[in-house]
Amino acid sequence: MFTAIKSKTAACRLVLTGLCLLSLTACSGTPESREAARMKKGREDFEKGDYRKAVIEFKVASQNMPTHAEPLYRLGLTYQKLGAVALAFQSFQKAQTVEPGHEGARLQVAMFKVGSNKPENLEDAKPVLRQYLAAHPADPGAIGVIGALALAEAKCGNQDEALHYLLLAAEKDPANLRPAMVVVAWYAAKNDPAAATAITHALTASQPASVELASLRAEVALSTHDSADANAEIARALTLNRSSRQALQLRLRQELVDGNQLGAEETAKALSQLPEKQLWSAWARMLFAEGKVDDGIAEFKRVLAEHPGDPGLPDQFTSLLLTAGRRREASAVIASTLSRLPKDKTALLQRASLAIDNGDLEAAARDLKTLQELKAFSAPLSYQQSRLFAARGNVHRQGELLVDALKLDPRLFAARLDLAQLLLTLGTPNRALETLNQSSPMEQGSVEYVYARNIALTEAGDYQEARKSIDAALARARNSGFLYTDALLRSKTKDLPGARKSLEAAFALTPSHPAVLSLLGEVMSKLGEMPRFQSMVREAAAKNPASPELHTLLGRLLAAQGNQSEARAAFTAAGNVPDAIAGLARLDMDAGAFEAARQHLLDFAKNRDSAATRMLLAEVETREGSPAETITAHYLRALELDPSNSQAMNNLADTLASRENRLDDARFWAEKALALDPGNPFSADTLGWIYFRQGKTEASLPFLERSLKAKDRPTAHYHLAAALAATGDKTRAQKEYALALKQDPKSPARAEVARTFGQ
Repeated sequence: MFTAIKSKTAACRLVLTGLCLLSLTACSGTPESREAARMKKGREDFEKGDYRKAVIEFKVASQNMPTHAEPLYRLGLTYQKLGAVALAFQSFQKAQTVEPGHEGARLQVAMFKVGSNKPENLEDAKPVLRQYLAAHPADPGAIGVIGALALAEAKCGNQDEALHYLLLAAEKDPANLRPAMVVVAWYAAKNDPAAATAITHALTASQPASVELASLRAEVALSTHDSADANAEIARALTLNRSSRQALQLRLRQELVDGNQLGAEETAKALSQLPEKQLWSAWARMLFAEGKVDDGIAEFKRVLAEHPGDPGLPDQFTSLLLTAGRRREASAVIASTLSRLPKDKTALLQRASLAIDNGDLEAAARDLKTLQELKAFSAPLSYQQSRLFAARGNVHRQGELLVDALKLDPRLFAARLDLAQLLLTLGTPNRALETLNQSSPMEQGSVEYVYARNIALTEAGDYQEARKSIDAALARARNSGFLYTDALLRSKTKDLPGARKSLEAAFALTPSHPAVLSLLGEVMSKLGEMPRFQSMVREAAAKNPASPELHTLLGRLLAAQGNQSEARAAFTAAGNVPDAIAGLARLDMDAGAFEAARQHLLDFAKNRDSAATRMLLAEVETREGSPAETITAHYLRALELDPSNSQAMNNLADTLASRENRLDDARFWAEKALALDPGNPFSADTLGWIYFRQGKTEASLPFLERSLKAKDRPTAHYHLAAALAATGDKTRAQKEYALALKQDPKSPARAEVARTFGQ
């Protein structure tokens, strides 16, 4: 009985399941109905501007009905909106293949073919375009088809036919310059100014009341240096419409070329009265460009008062102030902007840049983090992040961010220059040259580019090309940068007197130039003229009391002579800059004033923490004999700020091994340090000595040998002596130990190995 009931229930379930499946199938509809639903949704998304969703809908619609051209055609139009030109063309081609007579697909494929320079493509396109025009004479969008026909005829060498279609376009819409501009630009690219001129003359003759065509003719005249025609057409355009933006901008361009400063100011003032918001600050920008900064500030304040709600104006004002060196006023504008608009991305980026310049790295980090949270990713953001990491000593991350910035915007010249300088610092001048060679022609004409390229050529050993380029640069301008590159090349080719002469000339022009100071000291040291060099620096520091570079260098020179009181005064005069703070800390350490050294560095680290500062703090704690965990904390913080700092890794390994006997942890950091800097003798010695202390004597020997070969020093001799003794090579061990004793009998390393040698 139970079994029968169970079977009957199962049968009912099967029937119900079948009914449900039939119901679902009925609800899903036919392929045609599914296509229609998807097409409707796709058009709705397209109209709302949600093109990515529209792409999905049109793709699915096409999959439902693969023999229909309309979904593919709509997909192509959507790809065009997204800027995916290649995908758009593929979709139009597929639509035409599926339905050869589809008018929209045929038209779009023809429009793409006009972009080609192949005669067969152009000839294929022209009849399709003519057919569309004949079928849709009143279509407002036909102006684009007319322009395409004009361009196709121009490319086929039919200037009269091209003009015919341009006249037709001008008749339909005199204000639409695009067809004429495209054809004129094509003739200009083909180096045929006569054709471009003839086209614009014919167009203005056919439409004498068109301000737009008069402006286009004036622009062509300016490009062909026909000033008379340009001025006449600009005047005619402004007679037709005294507020024509195009005509006023052309007049401003002509006045700037002619050096008509008063006229340019009046025109810029007229532009600033136009309703287009991008022109409101035109006159203020002109005043800044002419060096009339105070007048420019007053005009910008007037514009800001007149248009208080525009967020772009304060950002423009700040940029101009920064370019003019008016940092205090720029900071005030930024602060005002952010008090009203705390998430203004441009103002946040500008404040971060100023904070980096001022050494307030923590404040800069906060603003850059806020920008990341706002998803304001851009080339300028990556560039400012690179500057922050550079200030903290993390050159690896600096390089990555500079590469990112240039990927986002290859025209960001400041990032390109910084990357080239970093590559030079890392000893890869050829890569620096490759980076510089990717600059635009305009950038390659700049002083900064020539300066950087000449250094890269010299460091790469291409002395012949460097000499040629440096001579050309000096003929252009005898500035301190070009004189420095001349001196650098002369020092490389052993012409030390010639190098000194160029450096002294550069020093006279710019006494605070860091590269000039460094090379001048090096050259005069080799020439045995250090007393004279110190006198030069002392005199220049007295004449330039606000120069941190000169006072820091003077402090170093005095400290090297043991003149601690004057060195301290020089470092103090340098101000709150990294090298001066480090100099004061070292003076304190040498005097046994460890608390003063520590405080100098900790105060500095509050706003400008860096790997270098933490390394110095670790040195203070080491020399004072502080607990190991205090020392290692500073090294770990240094590695947090600069994860690729091999010196911090090596010192951390040495501290862990010698002070805490944590040999496995020490070995980990020592191996990382040596992997990052394989040629470093100190890292090789640290790792070798850790191996020795772990009882791996055979493994230690290659590293200890390598260390001593790279740098002869007592510690290396002591360590190698102990390892050799452990392997039974007593003769050589004694020899190494004797050398170490001769070099430094008081070395701390002697205490580590003395028992092995019976002492």
